Amino acid sequence: MKWSSFLLGSFAGVALSVYAAKKRPGMFAWASSAAGEVWGGMKGKAVDAVINRNIGSDRGHKASKHAKPTQEKTGENWVQIEELLNQEPRAKQQVEEIMEEAAKH
Repeated sequence: MKWSSFLLGSFAGVALSVYAAKKRPGMFAWASSAAGEVWGGMKGKAVDAVINRNIGSDRGHKASKHAKPTQEKTGENWVQIEELLNQEPRAKQQVEEIMEEAAKH
């Protein structure tokens, strides 16, 4: 890409943003809010990826992305979830409400 094309596109984008801000302030506010949410989400995912990569490298091995959990491991996960729910009565109540609501549909 040529620099002149990049600069012309940037200038056109700024001009369009100024026009939208004056003509339709609600649309501009919504667009800037959405862009902020996207940026915040990308930043959060990047930070999580860095943290997970650092934690994963401390273990000395990486799990395969395509590895499927075994039946035994899946069962252990459900047992752990149940133990966590039993420790938090409020969370357990919310889960039960969700399950009842899902059963109705």
